[in-house]
Amino acid sequence: MMTEDGLTTTAKRLEAVRRIITNTIWIAIVIVVLATIGRYLMLKDAGQATLSESRQKPIAESIPWNQVDQAVANALTDSRASAELFASQQLDAWVGNLMQRVDPGFLDWYFSYWTQQLLGLEGLWQYGVNYLFESQPTAAEKLTEKIQEEFSTRVLRPQIAELELERIVRETTNHYIVQLRRNLETVPASYKIPHADWDRYIEGIALTTHSVDGNRETPVTLKALTVSAAGGAVLLAGKMNLLIGKLSGKVMAKSAGKAASKIAAKTGGKVAAKAGGKFLGAIVGVGVLVWDVWDHNATKTENRPILRQAMADYFKELQDILLNDPEAGIMTTFTDLEHQVFMALRVPKREISE
Repeated sequence: MMTEDGLTTTAKRLEAVRRIITNTIWIAIVIVVLATIGRYLMLKDAGQATLSESRQKPIAESIPWNQVDQAVANALTDSRASAELFASQQLDAWVGNLMQRVDPGFLDWYFSYWTQQLLGLEGLWQYGVNYLFESQPTAAEKLTEKIQEEFSTRVLRPQIAELELERIVRETTNHYIVQLRRNLETVPASYKIPHADWDRYIEGIALTTHSVDGNRETPVTLKALTVSAAGGAVLLAGKMNLLIGKLSGKVMAKSAGKAASKIAAKTGGKVAAKAGGKFLGAIVGVGVLVWDVWDHNATKTENRPILRQAMADYFKELQDILLNDPEAGIMTTFTDLEHQVFMALRVPKREISE
């Protein structure tokens, strides 16, 4: 049987256990409450930081690719216009040099007393030879060839002329590529296009050009064409070579309205071959103008300014053919390139023709 002292001791022990449990529960409650408050404050701070960050960083705008297409089209149009002006200036200088040799080099020879007498005698001799042997050239052919030879030697100098024209084509191509690269470089900055996106964009614009020998077409991209001036010029060289090869026929086609154009074409080719010219046979055919004047038997005073103006007009016509002929002109390559890009971008021509 438990005594009074034993009951008291047991009660004390139970009271102590109760207090321990109660204190533990309160401590746990306090910890939970503090933890909850801490999490709330952390989430609140994080939310404010995120909101502040979102306010500081603007949402990236989508790129207006239709405007980018138009900007690229304008870049090509501006580059072609610049190249056309450059080529025109170069051809002006070339024609100017030719005209400087016309007076002292050719007209002085042609209108000299002894030249006129010699041409007359040669014409009479050739008339007799052709009369006896029909396979021989006529007097008109022989004299036209003679005049063309002198014109070629004294004014045109075919080998030098070809080098000059090849230089103009090469430098015009380089000028075009440099201008196009510069114009395109402004587009990604203007529309805030990331570098990787811009590379993919211009890499996706497919083009075709000709190999350097001009015998086959080569697929390229706008990026490959403009990555460097030298590389772009090489890629366009093949097509340029094809066009240059067509110039002779184009020149004579333009002159076909003249009565002696067939004679000029026939004899001009012979003269160009003798002088080492590859495609200038029709250009030395300017001698047909001389023949037309010579055949009129007019006086030197009357004919010299007429002949000089006829040559100046012919060179101006020649310059236009070299520059703008739709099949064989220098600008044809750039126009064709533009057309390919416009087709790839689906940019209407009317928007870029101004």
